[in-house]
Amino acid sequence: MFSRGAVVALLAALLWLPLVGAALAHRPLEQFFRFPPPLEIPRDYPRWSWLACTGVLAPFAALALLWLCSRARGNAAPTAAASVTPSARRRGFPAWGWAALAWTVAWWIFAWTRFPWFAPLQRYTFFPLWLGFIVSVNALTAATSGTCLLQRAPRSWAKLFAASALFWWVFEWLNRFVHNWHYLGVADFGPVGYALHATVCFSTVLPAVAAVGEWLGTRASLQSRLARGPAWPWFEGKPTGCVLVGIGAAGLVFTGARPLQFYPMLWSAPLALLLGAGMLVRRSGAWSEIAAGDWRRTGTWALAALACGFFWELWNVRSEAKWIYTVPFVDRWHVFEMPLLGYLGYLPFGVECLIVATALPSHDNPVSVTPQPPDLPRNPR
Repeated sequence: MFSRGAVVALLAALLWLPLVGAALAHRPLEQFFRFPPPLEIPRDYPRWSWLACTGVLAPFAALALLWLCSRARGNAAPTAAASVTPSARRRGFPAWGWAALAWTVAWWIFAWTRFPWFAPLQRYTFFPLWLGFIVSVNALTAATSGTCLLQRAPRSWAKLFAASALFWWVFEWLNRFVHNWHYLGVADFGPVGYALHATVCFSTVLPAVAAVGEWLGTRASLQSRLARGPAWPWFEGKPTGCVLVGIGAAGLVFTGARPLQFYPMLWSAPLALLLGAGMLVRRSGAWSEIAAGDWRRTGTWALAALACGFFWELWNVRSEAKWIYTVPFVDRWHVFEMPLLGYLGYLPFGVECLIVATALPSHDNPVSVTPQPPDLPRNPR
């Protein structure tokens, strides 16, 4: 999807624009380069604001309203959603899936208990637990549809792990400016140990979202609904692309300069940059599908990230090595460690996962959770 030059430009923007903002605000820049990052948990941030709560909910409420209006108008884009044949439904859960499920349960037990003999390995449960989850969900998809990414394109599946590590390190960098999450139980790691352990853990993010997304892609009723969403014909082309790139760039600068007010841009600014860059290079993608009213891949990955978010927070809550949040203005009604409104951030994050995963070069089958949508006639406007 993106040329090498475009990828370099996107990475440069994500890495340098927050620093530009921090420099303009006269924040000391050396603090952002300390590694491993010191554990500095802010205590004096504002915990709650009804105005901020309204601001967070407003765009999601607006999108929900657009969906309701779209369905009321009876948009009739033909659906090519992934379907499950009767023979595929009769497939049993594979033996390797049962093994992965047992592995996952075992590591869940290890993560939440404190056996003395297991103490040296206690804080290393994240990767094996999530590896088991990823393989288990792939097995569920294979049982449902007869295939899964792990079986169909093992090299593409493996590439997701490598890309995921770099992908999440970008968000770790952005978090240096806003301090919204903090890792406990890893303070004694040196730079090399921290980098290796974190990289291995971060490698599971994209494969997990892709696995759940692929399974959701087999849900014919869900895919049928997502294929008939609101059509945004303006959501493609160079003018929209320029606006989105400008919003993303400004958001990153303000993230570095005024993190207390603009920390939500940590999630939305990279999405704006990815969408805008895709429009500017004139390639088809999530944006062109949304323009035609086809929300299958976008909605599927957004929901997949939200589902993974539930398990990330669930398994984190009683683990020895874990994270906690300090989220200004919306730090209320926690579900596990995450404030309730924080779960909304998983929805745009899922779209970012989609764009990055589908942009990966592949020598076998392309990474895709649902069949590549055919050319659909635009919904009536």
